[in-house]
Amino acid sequence: MPEQIEIQTPAGPMAVLRWDSAPADAPRLHFAHATGMNAQLYARLLAPLSSRYRIIASDARGHGRTRLPAAVASGDRVSWDDFASDLLGLLESVDGDAPWLLAGHSMGGAVSLLAAAARPDRVAGLVAVDPPFIPFAAAAAARVTGSILPNPMADQAERRRADFPDRATARAAYQGRGVFRSWADADLDAYLAAGLRDSGDGVTLACSPLFEAATFRGVSLGIEPALQALACPFALVAGEQGSTVPAMEFSVFGAHPRCLTAERQPGSSHFVPLERPEAVHAAIDRVAAAMQPK
Repeated sequence: MPEQIEIQTPAGPMAVLRWDSAPADAPRLHFAHATGMNAQLYARLLAPLSSRYRIIASDARGHGRTRLPAAVASGDRVSWDDFASDLLGLLESVDGDAPWLLAGHSMGGAVSLLAAAARPDRVAGLVAVDPPFIPFAAAAAARVTGSILPNPMADQAERRRADFPDRATARAAYQGRGVFRSWADADLDAYLAAGLRDSGDGVTLACSPLFEAATFRGVSLGIEPALQALACPFALVAGEQGSTVPAMEFSVFGAHPRCLTAERQPGSSHFVPLERPEAVHAAIDRVAAAMQPK
């Protein structure tokens, strides 16, 4: 089982799961979670890697058990560049000398890409698992015009129920429904363990609907430039049904000179890390083998 710890970073305290049983010279691996989720959800995915990687998985600002400032109002946006900055600060706080392999799912994959492009001296490898982004042509136009694109995911998130009388009621509300439809019971329980906080008269979502909506609104317009700047070996693992990686952009990722592999997993959804963990393991191992010491 991982150790639940809190690490002081330049931005403030961040909650982290740590697996530290691998040899001292094993590669450093960080895993970043999806919008609205938390590190605990991916513990079953990461546990089989713990004998050969020194792993941390953190709760991003406004998510899980992390205590970074996260006050937002309706209509606010939280930039994914800020999440990337938080991540880089965490890496420096844990080990400022070792090269890091960054992996992440959904928003976590996109944020890891932004961090890898920003700090090639700190990041030696990347695995992006079904990262979401604005299609490149639309994002390029929005960068020029400064326009704010419609975001139905944010609008939906802001209407989400936040409070429940107890954990059992929350679990019953989610099990087998919506994005949780393909989840195993163990994954739902893991998510709820860190995704709910005790409140005065029950439990409440650790990632509030307002903050989740602000996170969706902050989706980066800079994924294509970051991808072009990426200097480390990387892998893309995408779902088949409901993937956030459109066909055109999937081809752009695959054609990148540092791309080792770009694969869609047959029969999988956006939650491919829960459905095809072995594909994520294989991608991480392949990137780690290609990493060059910094």
